[in-house]
Order: sequence, then structure tokens, then C-alpha cells
Amino acid sequence: MILPVVAVAACLLRYRLLAWLFLICCAAAPLAACGGDEAEQVAEQQPAAPEPARPESVEPPGDDAEEAQPVVTRTRAAADPVQLLIAEAAALEHNGYWEQALSVRESAIRGGESLPAVELITLRLDRARLLLILGRAEAARRALSELGDSLPAGAERRRLLLAAQASLMLDETDTAIAAMTSYVNSDSPAWAMIALETARTLQRTGRGAEAIEWAERSLGGSLSFQDQLRAIHLAATELDIAGEVERALKRYDELIRLSPWRDDQAAALSRMAALWRDRGDIERAQETWSTLVDDYSGYAEGSEALALLLESGAEVDQLTIGLIRFREERWAEARTAMLNALGGSSNLAEQVAGEFYIAAIHQANVDRESAALGYVAVIGRDSSDPLAAESMMRLADFAVADGDLGVAEEYWRRVFTEHPAHGRAEEAARNWAMRAVANGQWLEAAQRFREIANSGADFWGDLARLEFLYWSALMHQEAGDAEAARDLASKVVESAPGGYFGLRAAQFLDQEAPAALDISLDDWLSRLTGEVDPPVIDLEPSVEWRAVLDLRLGGFDDAADRVLSHWIDELASNPWALAEASRFLSAQGEPSASARAAERVLDVFGLEWTEAPTELLELAYPQPWSDVMERYADSESIDPLLLWSLIRRESLYDADAEGLAGEVGLTQVIPLTGSDIAAGLGIAYQHDDLARPELAIRFGAWYLARQLEGFSNDPLMALAAYNAGPGNAARWEGEALLPGPDAFLAGMDFPSTRAYVRYVLETLAVYKAMSGASQ
Repeated sequence: MILPVVAVAACLLRYRLLAWLFLICCAAAPLAACGGDEAEQVAEQQPAAPEPARPESVEPPGDDAEEAQPVVTRTRAAADPVQLLIAEAAALEHNGYWEQALSVRESAIRGGESLPAVELITLRLDRARLLLILGRAEAARRALSELGDSLPAGAERRRLLLAAQASLMLDETDTAIAAMTSYVNSDSPAWAMIALETARTLQRTGRGAEAIEWAERSLGGSLSFQDQLRAIHLAATELDIAGEVERALKRYDELIRLSPWRDDQAAALSRMAALWRDRGDIERAQETWSTLVDDYSGYAEGSEALALLLESGAEVDQLTIGLIRFREERWAEARTAMLNALGGSSNLAEQVAGEFYIAAIHQANVDRESAALGYVAVIGRDSSDPLAAESMMRLADFAVADGDLGVAEEYWRRVFTEHPAHGRAEEAARNWAMRAVANGQWLEAAQRFREIANSGADFWGDLARLEFLYWSALMHQEAGDAEAARDLASKVVESAPGGYFGLRAAQFLDQEAPAALDISLDDWLSRLTGEVDPPVIDLEPSVEWRAVLDLRLGGFDDAADRVLSHWIDELASNPWALAEASRFLSAQGEPSASARAAERVLDVFGLEWTEAPTELLELAYPQPWSDVMERYADSESIDPLLLWSLIRRESLYDADAEGLAGEVGLTQVIPLTGSDIAAGLGIAYQHDDLARPELAIRFGAWYLARQLEGFSNDPLMALAAYNAGPGNAARWEGEALLPGPDAFLAGMDFPSTRAYVRYVLETLAVYKAMSGASQ
């Protein structure tokens, strides 16, 4: 009589873990008397994905609970009560209720004698993986030891990886390496990735010779581009330390040729120069140092190379010395070198540079009068030099500080007209046009915005052109020319209906929001590719997917993510394969990778979301953890689609995402903000717990709701506050030239926050379009 038990348990969900204890006890009771013959040895079988497909309907706990209670996706009652427990445990783990999931899973194991042997093994392995997630390595090891020695091949590979993870957590390096070695030697699908992990472990423990061997072994398999560079860098570094100069030089040279990152290149060049010097080849060392000084002067390696060049007796031009000393903020030495360059060079560009940096040194030392004279001198020497444009921008800043806005306007106008390709030309153009707005000169502002949209289109990109055309429309409206305003706004909508300014222009015109195409994904692809019959693509047996499964189920989640990225990259030229990969990964509980694959389909054809079918958009813009989202969005009275849009920008649905500033989880909360949120919620937490989707969504919903409350429920301002802090958002609100979101956005002096807000609101439009299509 399991169904009445489930019904009662669902009602008891309001009463915290007691409900789960009730469910566990009641469901397990009939199993105690169940017998069964010993399961026969099963053939090799790949373990199932950890999270089965989950229906959407939920039964949330009461809103008056002091602490967050498990939100469990309701599943259809299984014929076997153990299967019900397994499904409930998977749902709890998926949402981040790991302790409760462990309790339910252990109950299923106790009553699992009736399960086929391979299912019981998988269940025990799932328990061990969950223990590792909870940081209970010793308990995980004991759970693995209960499995015995005779396991199917797929389960044995998984046991090896979990055992390695447990040993790493317990600082038992030799045991971990032995487990990883066994995995690699069994010709497993992810052997190259685990070989690299073995190399990195050996490197951390100072076993360089072995680390080299394993890193080079990993390069013989299938690695993502990022991991290839990791392996090369590791091998080069350890070969360098071991004194194997020729092999180290080859690896450093390989890293320079392959890596697109200049910090990698600078580090490799620096070590190559040191190796040449140590071998007595001063000429090649000097050549390499000169490359660092000339091309990497902004890096620490450039400064070090300059010192080594001077020490070796090589001649270095004064301008180069001055540039490096300037970046090091060694002002006196920089000024001396720049004066020497200014006085000793007949090259006009070098004279301009010397003049500019002497002025910049005065500015750094708060001697604004001397700095201004210097910047004027730069413009006088050669007004076409890019440093003249930068001088104009700095003089404009001085004029604004002095309240001389007419002078600032003229400098801004000169920058964008005389130097449209300069990095600050778009900023200058915006400032110039906005001065007319600040003065209430609506028609003048409209003309200025239209002028800069046309003049800068070839240099600043479509986004800037659309922004300026939209502002021209707004200003024509203010000036009373509704016809011109509508004409310009229509052009913005036609150019990019799904982009931020296209959406704003559509609202301005009172047009309906854009919608997705009403066509199936396969029919859409057939029309674009000309292939009538969709190709049959079976991804489940692929080596890449089997590698992902091994890594994911074995606790190497970061490595699994990298394999997925590499796999999607390999499919990037085949839209059919990308679409199938997105569908497949979505069904396997991989929303982040699925979304990336779906996005790549659009990239293949260079299309906007408004030109895509709803089915593809639902893959690119999924709503995983929707039961948890429903609970917390409702409790904070916020639009769940807005929070989904924020999550897409913050983490792309990756629950384990981590940022450079310590951000963790779906909503990328930083430690300081996390402490404030926890205090507001009245709960204690560990920052790493934000890897739990339930907690990340709860924290994100609470914080976003507070920003909405603080900024008149305006999503744009609230998003700016979420990204840059409420203090900056309040400053932008106070400095805005006009009321409303348009002037607020235009006044942001953080380009990254401006881009962030636009992205999230564009995403919100997609979610709303999908919501409208489903209704």
C-alpha cells in the first residue's frame, strides 16, 4: 500500500526532515521482509546518468518555515518503493539538499535487495559520490570498500575515480595516484584527462619527473585546448626545473605558438631567455629579452627583461626605458628617460610619446597645470597621433572638473571626428551628444546623435550605431517631431529586433514584443541547410559522452565540464550535431552544456534569437531547478524569468561556477554580499554551500528583491545594483540627465555593468517570448 504512504508524506513535507523520516521508514518497512536470490553476475554496463528526467510540478513547503525545507519534484509512484526512494534522492540531490538525499539513498540501499545487482552497485556508488560532495572522504572510502572487488567494468572505473577523489581529500597522494593509474591503464574513455590530473597531483607534491611523464602521456590522448596548454606548461616547467634544457625549450616554444594568452607567452619567453643565458648564449637571450621589452612592456616579465638587458650591456632606447619605468610608477626615472627621448630623437612619433608621458607623470603627481601644458604641447606637435586623441580626452576631463563644459565639448568633438578609430572615440561622441541633452537642446541633441551614429558606424560597431539612433529618436520626440522619431525608432527595430535597443525602440513604438518562429527545430534546420531528411546522430555511445559520464559520476566535475566544452567545439561546424547534442545534454541533466550547444547553432548561421524556433530557444534558455525557483521567486515576489535571466548571465546554469572574486554558484554571490544576505535571512552558512542550487537561488532571489525595493521596482536599476553595488547604482540614478532607464543606462561609467544590464534584459525578452509561445 505505497500510494497512501506517499500521499501522507507529501502533506508532511511542511514539517522539515520529519517528513523524510516518515517516508523513509514507511517505504522501507515492507522491504524488510522481502527476500530474493543472490543477483547473478552482470555484464559490463555503463552507469546511468545521476539525475533522471524530472517532471515540473512541485509541492513546496510552507512559507512560514524558519529554514529552507527540501523542495522535491513530485514523481509518479513507482511499482517498487525502492525506485521511489531512488527518484526522490535524485531530486533532493539535484536541488542541493545533499544531507537529506543521503538519508533517502541509504534507506534505498537498506531495502534494495530486490534490485538487480548493477542497480544496487550504482546506488552505492551514488552514495559514495554524495559523501564526497559533503566532504566526508573517510565515510566515502568505507562505502566504496563495501562494494567488493568484482565489479562490472563501468562500475569499476567509477569506483577507481571516486577512490582517487577520497584519497586526494585525505592527502593520501600515493593511494590516489595508484587509483588514477589503474583507471588510465584500463584504456578508459577519459584516460587522457585523468593522466593530466595525475600529472598535476604529482607536480603539487614535488614529484617532477613523474609529472613530466604523465603530462606528456596525456598529450597523446583527447584533451580540450585549454588542457593541452595545461599539460604543455606543466611539462615545460618541470623539464626546466629538472635541467633538461632542450626539451624545456621545445615545450616553451610550443606554448608560445599555441597559446592565445599573452601572459602565457610572456612567462614562456622569460624562461627561454633565462635558459639561453645559462647556456652562455647571451645573443639569443638578449634577442628574447628585447622581444619581451618591445612587445610585453606591460607585463612583469617586460620589466625584468629590461633590467637584464641593461645588466648584460645591451643598448635599449630611452623611450622604451621610459615606458617601462612609467608603468612601474618609478616617476623620476621615467621622466629622465622621456626627456632623453624627447631631446635626442628626430622621430616625430617618439617626440610625441616623450611629451605625452612627461605630461602624464605630472598628472600622476597631481601637478595638473603642468600636465595640461604638456597635453596641449602633444596636440601641437602632431594632432593626428593617437596620443593626441588621448591628450584631448584628458584635457576634456580637466575642463569638466573646472566647469568649463564648452571647452570639454570641443575636445570631445575633435576626438570622434579626427580620431574615430581611437579607443575612447565612442565615449567622446556620447559625451558630446549628451551635453546637448543636459542643456535641454532637444533638436540639437537629436542631430548630434544622428551624426555620430553615421560617422562612427564603421568604427564602433552596430550596437553603438543603434544606441545613438535610438537616442536620436528620443530627442526628436522631445523636440515635438514625432514622425522623425518614429522613423528612426523603426530603423532600430528593423536592424536588431531582439537586441536591447531594438526592444526599447519597439516599446517606444508601442509594438508587440518579438516572438520566436513557429516551426519545429528539424524543419528549421532543413530549410537552412537544404537537407530534407534529418541525419541520424546517436551521441550516447560516443567516446566523449562516456568520458563525461566517467568523470561526472567519478567526482571529477571540472574535468567533465572541460570535456563537454571540447566536445561542443568539435561539433561547432555541424548544426544538426549541435542541435542533437543540445537535446541529448538537456535530457541528461546538463543544462549549461546544452545551452552552449544550442547557442552555437545560432552562431553557425549568424542569426538572432528572433530568427530561431521556440524549441531551440528552450534549449538555449532552459529553466532547470524550476521547482526551487518557483518557491523563492514567489516568496520574494519577483519575476522568476528575471532571475533566470540573471542566472544565465552570471553562471550559464552552472551550479558549480566560481569567479575570480570568490563568486560561487548560480547567482555568483561574493563572500561579503553572501554574509549580508545570510544575516538578512537570519541563517548561518558556509560560502562554498552556494554550490547548492537551492541556496544560490534563495540568496540571489533575496538580494535581487532588495535591489528592486531600493530602486522603485525598476529591473534595469536593480540589475545595475546587483552587478556594481547599490552605491554606484544610486550615484548613476542621481546623475542621470533625464528620468527613466535610458538616461540611467547611458550615464553608467562602468562599461561592464552597462553590457551586463543589456544582456540580462535581452535574455528576459527571450524568456518572455517563450512564455508567450507556450501559452
